[in-house]
Amino acid sequence: MSDLSAKVTEKVPVAFDLTKWAGAVTLTIAVAIAYFIAARLSLELLTKPEGVAVFWPAAGVSAGALIVLGTRARWPVIFGTVAATILANLLGDRNLWGAILFGCCNAFEAALTAWLIDRYHGPGFSMAKPNNVMALLGAATIGTVISGIGGAITFKFFHSATTPIWVTWQHWFASDALGIIVVAPLLIEFASAARDRPPMAELLEGVLTVAILAVVSVLAIFLRSDLLANVGPVAVLFAPLLWLAARCRPVFAAAATFTVSLSIVWTTTFGIGYFGNPALSIDERIASAQVSILLVTIGALLLAALFAEIREKRKTTEAALHASETRRYLIETEKLAALGRLVAGVAHELNSPVGISLTVASTLSQRCSKFASQISSGPVRRSSFSEFVGSNRDAANQLVANLERAGDLIQAFKQVAVDRSLADRRNFDLRVATEQIVASVLPGLPKPRNPLALDIPSDVIMNSYPGAYGQVLTNLIFNAVTHGFGDQAGGNMLLEATRVGNHAVEVVFSDDGAGISEDAQRHVFDPFFTTRRAKGCTGLGLYIVHNLVTVQLGGRIGLVSAEGKGTSISMTLPLVAPGNDTPMTPRVP
Repeated sequence: MSDLSAKVTEKVPVAFDLTKWAGAVTLTIAVAIAYFIAARLSLELLTKPEGVAVFWPAAGVSAGALIVLGTRARWPVIFGTVAATILANLLGDRNLWGAILFGCCNAFEAALTAWLIDRYHGPGFSMAKPNNVMALLGAATIGTVISGIGGAITFKFFHSATTPIWVTWQHWFASDALGIIVVAPLLIEFASAARDRPPMAELLEGVLTVAILAVVSVLAIFLRSDLLANVGPVAVLFAPLLWLAARCRPVFAAAATFTVSLSIVWTTTFGIGYFGNPALSIDERIASAQVSILLVTIGALLLAALFAEIREKRKTTEAALHASETRRYLIETEKLAALGRLVAGVAHELNSPVGISLTVASTLSQRCSKFASQISSGPVRRSSFSEFVGSNRDAANQLVANLERAGDLIQAFKQVAVDRSLADRRNFDLRVATEQIVASVLPGLPKPRNPLALDIPSDVIMNSYPGAYGQVLTNLIFNAVTHGFGDQAGGNMLLEATRVGNHAVEVVFSDDGAGISEDAQRHVFDPFFTTRRAKGCTGLGLYIVHNLVTVQLGGRIGLVSAEGKGTSISMTLPLVAPGNDTPMTPRVP
């Protein structure tokens, strides 16, 4: 019994998904209702004697729904379109077979138009670019040209039309193409606005402008006057349409063109106003209405798309400028932080020789005072005098050694600081400059730490930027300590240089730390990329290194690493850096 229950439980979900089917049925009914209403409106305006609708907004309903909803809604939209077409035609003067074929033509037209948009533009299609407006126009043209052939043949053989098949095809093509161009953008932009809602101020402005345009269109289209006969109602509507395009998103321009198009169709159908002039034949009125709808729709949509693209580019430019300023600020902050670490390290290292010198000097002062007291109290023995001279000699030697050590540190720091602050180009010995930089950086490293080994020939003279070179070495050393060794003590680092021909030198910095993963190696020189952001790292160290090496120093940089086997960064630098700056010999105060 339990096995039978398990089998039933396994098969029921596979056989019937209630939620999926309910959604599909609901969508089919919704498309059918909307399509039927639009189709019945269109069937009120038929050309005689062929009986083809001169405006078919229902085509825009099905095509727009498929473009918005995508391929997952293909069959519900197709079934809804076919059912609504059959019902709308049977309520008119069409027979069953003709109605079925008309439904198939309409469904194929919508599916082909939506497929072309999806094929060449993908999901999320909007009318915010002029190219997209022209793409919709092209897709609508292709879809209606092909479906019009089937529709014209159906009219000829199932509706007993006496009009030439070419004329019938023309009316089908014009009515369906206008329907897609007018209605589909409204559905597309409504979906786009639902995904990204406009601000309340823009919403109020757009709704108010559309309402004003509706009133203007009523006055311009419904009323007859000599002025309108001369300039035409389309020219009167240009100002509010331009305002909508320049100030609001394309959804408001689409709504405005839809309103104007309905007004034109309504007045043409019932012979009212400008487009209902009884002095014109029905063919002339229909042609005038179709041309006016096409001009208003394409003009308004292109203007709206053009202004939307300009606004988007301006927003992108502003965001890029802000990001650039932020990046520049962070890079300068990183450089200052490196200089701050250098200062802190030198200060810490100076503390030892200066402290020892102070202790020795204080002890020497006490000995001198004591020896002076011995002299004033009487004769001094030779042994005491020899001891006093020996201790003074030792103290002097200690003072000289420690003060020389402090002087070397200060000189190295002053040279590095001058190079980094002035960024001047000068001639310098690569080995001497490297030793000065390393001497100023190592005191700031966490203890205990193995010394950095140097293997640099003494005959490499460069005409370049020692400040940039020092920044590169500083960042490489701190990067190795922070990421390669982490919190572990020890670790070996090696900096070696070899000549490459007569015009370049290859500097290789390597460590035996943790290494870098293959995935991270592709991004190590990208700005803001770091694997230790939680530790406060900004991800700009190697980015600055890459920029300095490739731009200011005019060289190339490469990286070789493996997890658990350390990292090696090689830099090929020209002995003479690019540029026309005159090298100088710096004067350190």
